[in-house]
Amino acid sequence: MKKHIVPLICCSALIVFGVWALDQKGYAQIRWFRADINIPFWFLCALLFLLMFGVIALSVCLKYLIKKQISESVKKSTQIQNKIKLKKNDVDEAMFALLKTMTATTEGDMKTARKNLKIVESKIGRGTIVDVLELKILKGEKNFDALEKLSNKLMKNKDSELVGLKALVETSAKKKDFAKALENANRAFETRQDLYWVIENTFNLRALASDWKGAAEVLEAGKSKKMITPEKYRAMKAVASYEQALNAKKQDERLKFSKYLIEAYDADSSFEPAAVELAKFYESEGQINKADKILKSIWRISPTYDVAKAYLKLYKDDSPLERVQRMENFAMLNAKELSLNNLILAELDMKAKLWDKAKSEIEIFLINNPATKKIAHLMSQYEKTVSKNFDAAQSWEKRQKECPDENVWACSHCGQEILKWKPFCDKCGAVNSFEWFLCLKEKH
Repeated sequence: MKKHIVPLICCSALIVFGVWALDQKGYAQIRWFRADINIPFWFLCALLFLLMFGVIALSVCLKYLIKKQISESVKKSTQIQNKIKLKKNDVDEAMFALLKTMTATTEGDMKTARKNLKIVESKIGRGTIVDVLELKILKGEKNFDALEKLSNKLMKNKDSELVGLKALVETSAKKKDFAKALENANRAFETRQDLYWVIENTFNLRALASDWKGAAEVLEAGKSKKMITPEKYRAMKAVASYEQALNAKKQDERLKFSKYLIEAYDADSSFEPAAVELAKFYESEGQINKADKILKSIWRISPTYDVAKAYLKLYKDDSPLERVQRMENFAMLNAKELSLNNLILAELDMKAKLWDKAKSEIEIFLINNPATKKIAHLMSQYEKTVSKNFDAAQSWEKRQKECPDENVWACSHCGQEILKWKPFCDKCGAVNSFEWFLCLKEKH
Protein backbone atom coordinates (compact mmCIF):
# COMPACT_ATOMS: atom_id res chain seq x y z
CA MET A 1 0.00 0.00 0.00
CA LYS A 2 2.87 2.40 0.85
CA LYS A 3 4.44 2.15 -2.61
CA HIS A 4 1.13 3.28 -4.15
CA ILE A 5 0.46 6.08 -1.69
CA VAL A 6 3.85 7.87 -1.97
CA PRO A 7 3.78 8.40 -5.79
CA LEU A 8 0.16 9.48 -5.55
CA ILE A 9 0.99 12.10 -2.95
CA CYS A 10 3.98 13.35 -4.97
CA CYS A 11 1.97 13.51 -8.17
CA SER A 12 -0.84 15.43 -6.48
CA ALA A 13 1.66 17.91 -5.02
CA LEU A 14 3.25 18.50 -8.46
CA ILE A 15 -0.16 19.14 -10.05
CA VAL A 16 -1.04 21.70 -7.40
CA PHE A 17 2.35 23.38 -7.78
CA GLY A 18 2.05 23.35 -11.61
CA VAL A 19 -1.39 24.96 -11.57
CA TRP A 20 -0.20 27.59 -9.19
CA ALA A 21 2.97 28.28 -11.28
CA LEU A 22 1.12 28.58 -14.63
CA ASP A 23 -1.63 30.77 -13.45
CA GLN A 24 -1.03 32.25 -10.05
CA LYS A 25 -3.97 34.57 -10.51
CA GLY A 26 -6.43 32.04 -12.03
CA TYR A 27 -9.83 31.59 -10.39
CA ALA A 28 -12.72 29.17 -10.58
CA GLN A 29 -16.14 30.76 -10.39
CA ILE A 30 -18.82 28.79 -8.46
CA ARG A 31 -22.46 29.86 -8.19
CA TRP A 32 -23.95 29.03 -4.76
CA PHE A 33 -27.49 30.15 -3.97
CA ARG A 34 -27.42 33.07 -6.44
CA ALA A 35 -24.02 34.18 -5.10
CA ASP A 36 -20.85 34.03 -7.19
CA ILE A 37 -17.85 32.68 -5.36
CA ASN A 38 -14.34 32.95 -6.84
CA ILE A 39 -11.91 30.25 -5.68
CA PRO A 40 -8.23 30.20 -6.79
CA PHE A 41 -7.29 27.16 -8.91
CA TRP A 42 -4.41 26.21 -6.67
CA PHE A 43 -6.68 26.26 -3.59
CA LEU A 44 -9.24 24.04 -5.32
CA CYS A 45 -6.54 21.55 -6.34
CA ALA A 46 -5.09 21.56 -2.83
CA LEU A 47 -8.59 20.85 -1.43
CA LEU A 48 -9.08 17.91 -3.78
CA PHE A 49 -5.62 16.62 -2.88
CA LEU A 50 -6.41 16.74 0.84
CA LEU A 51 -9.75 14.98 0.26
CA MET A 52 -8.07 12.19 -1.69
CA PHE A 53 -5.38 11.88 0.95
CA GLY A 54 -8.04 11.61 3.66
CA VAL A 55 -9.87 8.79 1.79
CA ILE A 56 -6.62 6.89 1.31
CA ALA A 57 -5.67 7.33 4.98
CA LEU A 58 -9.11 6.09 6.12
CA SER A 59 -8.81 2.99 3.92
CA VAL A 60 -5.39 2.22 5.37
CA CYS A 61 -6.73 2.53 8.96
CA LEU A 62 -9.73 0.26 8.25
CA LYS A 63 -7.49 -2.35 6.69
CA TYR A 64 -5.23 -2.26 9.72
CA LEU A 65 -8.15 -2.67 12.15
CA ILE A 66 -9.65 -5.56 10.17
CA LYS A 67 -6.31 -7.36 10.06
CA LYS A 68 -5.91 -6.87 13.81
CA GLN A 69 -9.42 -8.24 14.51
CA ILE A 70 -8.82 -11.27 12.32
CA SER A 71 -5.53 -11.89 14.07
CA GLU A 72 -7.17 -11.76 17.50
CA SER A 73 -10.02 -14.08 16.37
CA VAL A 74 -7.54 -16.62 15.04
CA LYS A 75 -5.62 -16.43 18.32
CA LYS A 76 -8.78 -17.01 20.41
CA SER A 77 -9.87 -19.86 18.13
CA THR A 78 -6.49 -21.49 18.61
CA GLN A 79 -6.80 -21.13 22.39
CA ILE A 80 -10.29 -22.72 22.36
CA GLN A 81 -9.04 -25.59 20.23
CA ASN A 82 -6.18 -26.13 22.65
CA LYS A 83 -8.61 -26.21 25.57
CA ILE A 84 -10.83 -28.71 23.75
CA LYS A 85 -7.82 -30.88 23.10
CA LEU A 86 -6.97 -30.74 26.77
CA LYS A 87 -10.52 -31.75 27.79
CA LYS A 88 -10.56 -34.65 25.36
CA ASN A 89 -7.94 -36.29 27.49
CA ASP A 90 -10.47 -36.38 30.39
CA VAL A 91 -13.46 -37.67 28.41
CA ASP A 92 -12.95 -41.33 29.28
CA GLU A 93 -12.62 -40.58 32.98
CA ALA A 94 -15.70 -38.31 32.96
CA MET A 95 -17.81 -40.90 31.10
CA PHE A 96 -16.72 -43.67 33.44
CA ALA A 97 -17.59 -41.53 36.48
CA LEU A 98 -20.93 -40.71 34.86
CA LEU A 99 -21.79 -44.39 34.45
CA LYS A 100 -20.70 -45.14 38.02
CA THR A 101 -22.91 -42.29 39.28
CA MET A 102 -25.95 -43.67 37.47
CA THR A 103 -25.28 -47.23 38.63
CA ALA A 104 -24.81 -46.18 42.26
CA THR A 105 -28.03 -44.14 42.13
CA THR A 106 -29.96 -47.13 40.77
CA GLU A 107 -28.53 -49.34 43.52
CA GLY A 108 -29.43 -46.77 46.18
CA ASP A 109 -25.79 -46.04 47.14
CA MET A 110 -26.08 -42.26 47.25
CA LYS A 111 -22.71 -41.76 48.96
CA THR A 112 -20.85 -43.40 46.06
CA ALA A 113 -23.08 -41.59 43.58
CA ARG A 114 -22.13 -38.21 45.05
CA LYS A 115 -18.43 -39.08 45.04
CA ASN A 116 -18.52 -39.91 41.33
CA LEU A 117 -20.71 -36.91 40.53
CA LYS A 118 -17.97 -34.63 41.89
CA ILE A 119 -15.52 -36.25 39.45
CA VAL A 120 -17.94 -35.64 36.57
CA GLU A 121 -18.37 -32.00 37.61
CA SER A 122 -14.60 -31.46 37.88
CA LYS A 123 -14.14 -32.72 34.31
CA ILE A 124 -17.06 -31.16 32.43
CA GLY A 125 -18.11 -28.36 34.77
CA ARG A 126 -21.51 -27.59 36.31
CA GLY A 127 -24.25 -27.92 33.75
CA THR A 128 -27.63 -29.51 33.01
CA ILE A 129 -26.21 -33.06 32.99
CA VAL A 130 -24.76 -32.66 36.48
CA ASP A 131 -27.99 -31.03 37.72
CA VAL A 132 -30.11 -33.91 36.41
CA LEU A 133 -27.82 -36.48 38.04
CA GLU A 134 -27.94 -34.60 41.33
CA LEU A 135 -31.73 -34.54 41.00
CA LYS A 136 -31.75 -38.34 41.05
CA ILE A 137 -29.39 -38.42 44.02
CA LEU A 138 -31.53 -35.98 46.01
CA LYS A 139 -34.56 -38.11 45.23
CA GLY A 140 -32.77 -41.16 46.61
CA GLU A 141 -31.73 -39.19 49.69
CA LYS A 142 -35.34 -37.99 50.10
CA ASN A 143 -34.06 -34.45 50.50
CA PHE A 144 -37.29 -32.92 49.21
CA ASP A 145 -36.47 -29.29 50.02
CA ALA A 146 -33.19 -29.36 48.04
CA LEU A 147 -34.96 -31.37 45.33
CA GLU A 148 -37.65 -28.72 45.00
CA LYS A 149 -35.05 -25.95 44.78
CA LEU A 150 -33.07 -27.74 42.06
CA SER A 151 -36.28 -28.59 40.17
CA ASN A 152 -37.22 -24.92 40.05
CA LYS A 153 -33.76 -24.13 38.68
CA LEU A 154 -34.12 -26.72 35.90
CA MET A 155 -37.57 -25.39 35.02
CA LYS A 156 -36.05 -22.00 34.12
CA ASN A 157 -34.05 -23.66 31.33
CA LYS A 158 -36.20 -24.42 28.29
CA ASP A 159 -34.22 -27.57 27.48
CA SER A 160 -34.67 -29.03 30.98
CA GLU A 161 -38.08 -27.55 31.83
CA LEU A 162 -39.95 -30.87 31.63
CA VAL A 163 -37.31 -32.64 33.73
CA GLY A 164 -37.77 -30.00 36.42
CA LEU A 165 -41.55 -30.21 36.18
CA LYS A 166 -41.52 -34.01 36.55
CA ALA A 167 -39.32 -33.82 39.62
CA LEU A 168 -41.48 -31.06 41.09
CA VAL A 169 -44.66 -33.08 40.55
CA GLU A 170 -43.14 -36.13 42.23
CA THR A 171 -41.67 -34.07 45.08
CA SER A 172 -44.96 -32.31 45.81
CA ALA A 173 -46.77 -35.66 45.78
CA LYS A 174 -44.23 -37.14 48.23
CA LYS A 175 -44.73 -34.15 50.51
CA LYS A 176 -48.52 -34.74 50.26
CA ASP A 177 -48.93 -31.29 48.69
CA PHE A 178 -51.31 -32.62 46.02
CA ALA A 179 -52.63 -29.17 45.08
CA LYS A 180 -49.15 -28.01 44.03
CA ALA A 181 -48.44 -31.35 42.38
CA LEU A 182 -51.65 -31.01 40.35
CA GLU A 183 -50.78 -27.43 39.38
CA ASN A 184 -47.42 -28.53 37.94
CA ALA A 185 -48.90 -31.65 36.34
CA ASN A 186 -51.50 -29.49 34.56
CA ARG A 187 -48.69 -27.21 33.37
CA ALA A 188 -46.82 -30.22 32.00
CA PHE A 189 -50.04 -31.48 30.35
CA GLU A 190 -50.53 -28.15 28.60
CA THR A 191 -46.92 -28.29 27.36
CA ARG A 192 -46.61 -31.94 26.30
CA GLN A 193 -49.22 -34.67 25.91
CA ASP A 194 -46.95 -37.18 24.20
CA LEU A 195 -45.12 -38.31 27.35
CA TYR A 196 -46.36 -41.22 29.46
CA TRP A 197 -45.40 -39.67 32.81
CA VAL A 198 -47.36 -36.53 31.95
CA ILE A 199 -50.51 -38.54 31.19
CA GLU A 200 -50.15 -40.85 34.19
CA ASN A 201 -49.37 -38.15 36.78
CA THR A 202 -51.98 -35.70 35.53
CA PHE A 203 -54.67 -38.39 35.45
CA ASN A 204 -53.83 -39.64 38.95
CA LEU A 205 -53.64 -36.16 40.48
CA ARG A 206 -56.91 -35.03 38.91
CA ALA A 207 -58.46 -38.25 40.18
CA LEU A 208 -57.16 -37.56 43.70
CA ALA A 209 -58.74 -34.10 43.44
CA SER A 210 -62.03 -35.81 42.39
CA ASP A 211 -61.86 -33.99 39.04
CA TRP A 212 -63.05 -37.03 37.12
CA LYS A 213 -64.13 -35.05 34.09
CA GLY A 214 -60.62 -33.59 33.85
CA ALA A 215 -59.13 -37.03 34.43
CA ALA A 216 -61.21 -38.41 31.54
CA GLU A 217 -59.91 -35.58 29.32
CA VAL A 218 -56.32 -36.60 30.11
CA LEU A 219 -57.19 -40.21 29.38
CA GLU A 220 -58.52 -39.34 25.91
CA ALA A 221 -55.37 -37.32 25.17
CA GLY A 222 -53.22 -40.28 26.25
CA LYS A 223 -55.21 -42.58 23.97
CA SER A 224 -54.94 -40.25 20.95
CA LYS A 225 -51.17 -39.87 21.48
CA LYS A 226 -50.82 -43.64 22.04
CA MET A 227 -49.23 -43.00 25.43
CA ILE A 228 -51.42 -45.56 27.19
CA THR A 229 -52.13 -49.20 26.40
CA PRO A 230 -55.68 -50.16 25.33
CA GLU A 231 -56.02 -52.38 28.42
CA LYS A 232 -55.06 -49.60 30.83
CA TYR A 233 -57.20 -47.10 28.95
CA ARG A 234 -60.28 -49.31 29.35
CA ALA A 235 -59.61 -49.91 33.06
CA MET A 236 -59.08 -46.22 33.86
CA LYS A 237 -61.96 -45.14 31.60
CA ALA A 238 -64.24 -47.43 33.58
CA VAL A 239 -63.14 -45.86 36.88
CA ALA A 240 -63.48 -42.26 35.61
CA SER A 241 -66.94 -42.89 34.10
CA TYR A 242 -68.11 -44.79 37.19
CA GLU A 243 -67.11 -41.92 39.50
CA GLN A 244 -68.83 -39.40 37.21
CA ALA A 245 -71.94 -41.60 37.39
CA LEU A 246 -71.86 -41.54 41.20
CA ASN A 247 -71.49 -37.73 41.15
CA ALA A 248 -74.52 -37.50 38.84
CA LYS A 249 -76.46 -39.78 41.19
CA LYS A 250 -75.71 -37.48 44.15
CA GLN A 251 -77.05 -34.54 42.13
CA ASP A 252 -80.13 -36.60 41.19
CA GLU A 253 -79.31 -36.42 37.47
CA ARG A 254 -80.65 -39.82 36.49
CA LEU A 255 -79.98 -39.58 32.75
CA LYS A 256 -76.32 -38.65 33.29
CA PHE A 257 -76.08 -41.35 35.95
CA SER A 258 -77.21 -44.08 33.55
CA LYS A 259 -75.11 -42.67 30.67
CA TYR A 260 -71.84 -42.70 32.63
CA LEU A 261 -72.66 -46.05 34.23
CA ILE A 262 -73.16 -47.68 30.83
CA GLU A 263 -69.93 -46.03 29.62
CA ALA A 264 -68.06 -47.53 32.57
CA TYR A 265 -69.49 -51.01 31.98
CA ASP A 266 -68.83 -50.85 28.21
CA ALA A 267 -65.25 -49.74 28.83
CA ASP A 268 -64.48 -52.66 31.15
CA SER A 269 -67.12 -55.34 31.73
CA SER A 270 -64.89 -56.94 34.38
CA PHE A 271 -65.05 -53.83 36.59
CA GLU A 272 -67.20 -55.17 39.43
CA PRO A 273 -68.38 -51.88 41.05
CA ALA A 274 -69.82 -50.59 37.76
CA ALA A 275 -71.41 -53.94 36.88
CA VAL A 276 -73.15 -54.25 40.26
CA GLU A 277 -74.32 -50.61 40.19
CA LEU A 278 -75.66 -50.98 36.63
CA ALA A 279 -77.54 -54.16 37.60
CA LYS A 280 -79.12 -52.31 40.53
CA PHE A 281 -80.12 -49.51 38.16
CA TYR A 282 -81.83 -51.94 35.78
CA GLU A 283 -83.52 -53.60 38.75
CA SER A 284 -84.93 -50.22 39.85
CA GLU A 285 -86.21 -49.74 36.30
CA GLY A 286 -87.95 -53.12 36.40
CA GLN A 287 -85.57 -54.61 33.79
CA ILE A 288 -84.78 -57.78 35.74
CA ASN A 289 -83.57 -59.76 32.73
CA LYS A 290 -80.91 -57.14 31.91
CA ALA A 291 -79.78 -57.05 35.52
CA ASP A 292 -79.68 -60.87 35.64
CA LYS A 293 -77.55 -61.03 32.50
CA ILE A 294 -75.03 -58.45 33.77
CA LEU A 295 -74.64 -60.14 37.17
CA LYS A 296 -74.16 -63.59 35.66
CA SER A 297 -71.51 -62.17 33.32
CA ILE A 298 -69.53 -60.42 36.08
CA TRP A 299 -69.92 -63.47 38.36
CA ARG A 300 -67.98 -65.53 35.80
CA ILE A 301 -65.22 -62.93 35.46
CA SER A 302 -64.92 -61.22 38.86
CA PRO A 303 -67.00 -63.06 41.46
CA THR A 304 -67.45 -61.17 44.74
CA TYR A 305 -69.84 -61.36 47.67
CA ASP A 306 -71.62 -58.18 46.52
CA VAL A 307 -72.34 -59.71 43.10
CA ALA A 308 -74.04 -62.72 44.69
CA LYS A 309 -75.90 -60.47 47.12
CA ALA A 310 -77.17 -58.27 44.24
CA TYR A 311 -78.20 -61.35 42.24
CA LEU A 312 -80.24 -62.87 45.08
CA LYS A 313 -81.88 -59.49 45.68
CA LEU A 314 -83.34 -59.61 42.16
CA TYR A 315 -85.52 -62.50 43.34
CA LYS A 316 -86.49 -61.24 46.79
CA ASP A 317 -89.82 -63.10 46.73
CA ASP A 318 -88.06 -66.50 46.76
CA SER A 319 -88.53 -68.72 49.78
CA PRO A 320 -85.41 -69.75 51.76
CA LEU A 321 -85.32 -73.11 49.93
CA GLU A 322 -85.77 -71.45 46.54
CA ARG A 323 -82.91 -69.08 47.36
CA VAL A 324 -80.68 -72.08 48.12
CA GLN A 325 -81.60 -73.72 44.81
CA ARG A 326 -81.08 -70.47 42.88
CA MET A 327 -77.69 -69.93 44.52
CA GLU A 328 -76.61 -73.51 43.76
CA ASN A 329 -77.32 -72.88 40.07
CA PHE A 330 -75.58 -69.49 40.24
CA ALA A 331 -72.56 -71.03 42.00
CA MET A 332 -71.99 -73.33 39.02
CA LEU A 333 -71.00 -70.25 36.98
CA ASN A 334 -68.22 -69.37 39.44
CA ALA A 335 -65.12 -71.47 38.91
CA LYS A 336 -62.68 -68.84 40.22
CA GLU A 337 -63.70 -68.47 43.88
CA LEU A 338 -65.10 -71.81 44.98
CA SER A 339 -64.76 -70.95 48.66
CA LEU A 340 -67.05 -67.94 48.07
CA ASN A 341 -69.72 -70.41 46.91
CA ASN A 342 -69.25 -72.39 50.15
CA LEU A 343 -69.59 -69.26 52.32
CA ILE A 344 -72.78 -67.98 50.65
CA LEU A 345 -74.41 -71.43 50.53
CA ALA A 346 -73.56 -71.99 54.20
CA GLU A 347 -75.42 -68.75 55.08
CA LEU A 348 -78.43 -69.65 52.95
CA ASP A 349 -78.52 -73.26 54.24
CA MET A 350 -78.58 -71.97 57.82
CA LYS A 351 -81.53 -69.67 57.02
CA ALA A 352 -83.33 -72.57 55.29
CA LYS A 353 -82.53 -74.79 58.34
CA LEU A 354 -80.58 -77.23 56.19
CA TRP A 355 -78.17 -77.84 59.08
CA ASP A 356 -76.17 -80.73 57.66
CA LYS A 357 -75.63 -78.99 54.35
CA ALA A 358 -74.60 -75.81 56.15
CA LYS A 359 -72.07 -77.70 58.31
CA SER A 360 -70.68 -79.43 55.20
CA GLU A 361 -70.19 -76.11 53.37
CA ILE A 362 -68.44 -74.62 56.42
CA GLU A 363 -66.07 -77.60 56.73
CA ILE A 364 -65.14 -77.38 53.03
CA PHE A 365 -64.50 -73.64 53.45
CA LEU A 366 -62.22 -74.25 56.44
CA ILE A 367 -60.13 -76.78 54.51
CA ASN A 368 -58.97 -74.02 52.14
CA ASN A 369 -59.23 -70.89 54.29
CA PRO A 370 -58.82 -69.64 57.85
CA ALA A 371 -61.94 -69.09 59.92
CA THR A 372 -63.38 -65.66 59.09
CA LYS A 373 -65.81 -63.54 61.10
CA LYS A 374 -68.84 -64.82 59.14
CA ILE A 375 -67.74 -68.46 59.43
CA ALA A 376 -67.14 -68.06 63.17
CA HIS A 377 -70.62 -66.53 63.53
CA LEU A 378 -72.23 -69.36 61.55
CA MET A 379 -70.40 -71.98 63.64
CA SER A 380 -71.54 -70.28 66.83
CA GLN A 381 -75.16 -70.40 65.59
CA TYR A 382 -74.79 -74.04 64.59
CA GLU A 383 -73.34 -75.12 67.96
CA LYS A 384 -76.02 -73.20 69.81
CA THR A 385 -79.01 -74.22 67.65
CA VAL A 386 -78.19 -77.75 66.46
CA SER A 387 -75.54 -79.22 68.75
CA LYS A 388 -76.77 -77.38 71.86
CA ASN A 389 -73.11 -77.05 72.79
CA PHE A 390 -73.18 -73.64 74.44
CA ASP A 391 -69.52 -73.76 75.48
CA ALA A 392 -68.46 -74.37 71.87
CA ALA A 393 -70.84 -71.63 70.73
CA GLN A 394 -69.34 -69.17 73.23
CA SER A 395 -65.83 -70.20 72.16
CA TRP A 396 -66.69 -69.39 68.53
CA GLU A 397 -68.16 -66.04 69.58
CA LYS A 398 -64.93 -65.10 71.35
CA ARG A 399 -62.87 -66.34 68.42
CA GLN A 400 -64.95 -64.26 66.02
CA LYS A 401 -63.36 -61.04 67.30
CA GLU A 402 -59.89 -62.27 66.35
CA CYS A 403 -60.85 -63.73 62.97
CA PRO A 404 -59.99 -61.82 59.78
CA ASP A 405 -62.65 -60.07 57.72
CA GLU A 406 -63.90 -61.56 54.50
CA ASN A 407 -64.84 -59.60 51.38
CA VAL A 408 -61.75 -57.39 51.69
CA TRP A 409 -60.41 -54.94 49.14
CA ALA A 410 -56.62 -54.61 49.42
CA CYS A 411 -54.37 -52.03 47.75
CA SER A 412 -51.91 -53.75 45.43
CA HIS A 413 -49.32 -51.03 46.14
CA CYS A 414 -49.26 -50.67 49.92
CA GLY A 415 -51.59 -53.43 51.18
CA GLN A 416 -54.14 -51.17 52.89
CA GLU A 417 -57.40 -53.04 53.55
CA ILE A 418 -60.90 -51.61 53.13
CA LEU A 419 -64.35 -53.24 53.14
CA LYS A 420 -65.85 -51.16 50.29
CA TRP A 421 -64.14 -50.39 46.97
CA LYS A 422 -62.67 -46.89 46.53
CA PRO A 423 -61.17 -45.29 43.40
CA PHE A 424 -57.84 -44.51 45.09
CA CYS A 425 -55.89 -45.46 48.18
CA ASP A 426 -55.89 -42.92 51.01
CA LYS A 427 -52.60 -44.28 52.29
CA CYS A 428 -50.38 -44.29 49.18
CA GLY A 429 -52.49 -42.32 46.68
CA ALA A 430 -52.51 -45.08 44.04
CA VAL A 431 -55.49 -44.91 41.67
CA ASN A 432 -57.58 -48.02 40.88
CA SER A 433 -55.26 -50.18 42.96
CA PHE A 434 -57.79 -52.14 45.07
CA GLU A 435 -58.32 -55.85 44.41
CA TRP A 436 -61.01 -58.00 45.99
CA PHE A 437 -60.13 -60.97 48.24
CA LEU A 438 -62.49 -63.38 49.95
CA CYS A 439 -60.10 -63.22 52.89
CA LEU A 440 -56.45 -62.30 53.24
CA LYS A 441 -54.54 -65.43 54.16
CA GLU A 442 -51.36 -63.37 54.35
CA LYS A 443 -50.88 -59.67 54.92
CA HIS A 444 -49.70 -57.72 51.85
